[in-house]
Amino acid sequence: MIPKKETIAALSKKLSLPYKGTEQDWDIEMADSSRINEFIDLYHQYDLAFEERGALMSPIIASYDDFLNENNVERDYRWEAIKAMLAKDRIHFVELINYWSLYNETDIFRITPLMRTV
Repeated sequence: MIPKKETIAALSKKLSLPYKGTEQDWDIEMADSSRINEFIDLYHQYDLAFEERGALMSPIIASYDDFLNENNVERDYRWEAIKAMLAKDRIHFVELINYWSLYNETDIFRITPLMRTV
């Protein structure tokens, strides 16, 4: 799912992200490992539109991958929550799951082994 510019702008405003509108890879550029909990909390807000929730999952995953790299760990307590979010709406996140899972690849992201379990 490729989010609309309006969706990205709305999410960026809600999260006070340094969004300029010229980002090529918004989800990667706005990833922030120190804000994972905040991103997850926003994802669970009932007033968040479905498209916003879908778009928000990408920076959650990218931020978590950054966290794993920065801390040289395999996972932490937040992984189960992220996995549950992905599994619940798996049909909408198939492309995202496949991207990070890198099936049949050996050069992988830190989060790849976790994503392969979704």
